[in-house]
Amino acid sequence: MGLLGDFMKFSSKTEYGLRAMIELASRSGGGLVGAKEIAACQGIPERFLEQQITVLKRAGLINSQRGASGGCGLAKQPAEISVLEVIEALDGLLIDMDCISSRDHDCREISQCVIQELWRESQVKLRNYLGSVTIADLVARQLELKDVAERKASEKVTVPDNINSI
Repeated sequence: MGLLGDFMKFSSKTEYGLRAMIELASRSGGGLVGAKEIAACQGIPERFLEQQITVLKRAGLINSQRGASGGCGLAKQPAEISVLEVIEALDGLLIDMDCISSRDHDCREISQCVIQELWRESQVKLRNYLGSVTIADLVARQLELKDVAERKASEKVTVPDNINSI
């Protein structure tokens, strides 16, 4: 998933993990959902999704149960899970640059590095934003987008049945 074109890219793990979390949130209260069903609904390779579910379970974001009546569900309410939590569970630190995350780097310009300052400020702003957006927010926005798309599809100009008589 790209953000601002090619400026920043999130991994497929993050994209698929977020899509799975949205799918689970949109079904919350309906019981456990199998990985196969999530994969089919979201167009995610099942094997790849299962790996992400394991990671999200370890992070305490998903509960899962094996067996015939098994599946997975959110471990918390969708409004209590931030996008940042999901990203960092799947991919680690959002922005991991040696000069701002490591104490033992050897930058000669550390005291006057405008680039380090730029990356640090960008990281803070992006982390704050992604930390403020929840899975519930994404579900609500997805429903809005779906409504808009359905309205546009129904508003398309249709050809009257009696067009041939003109």
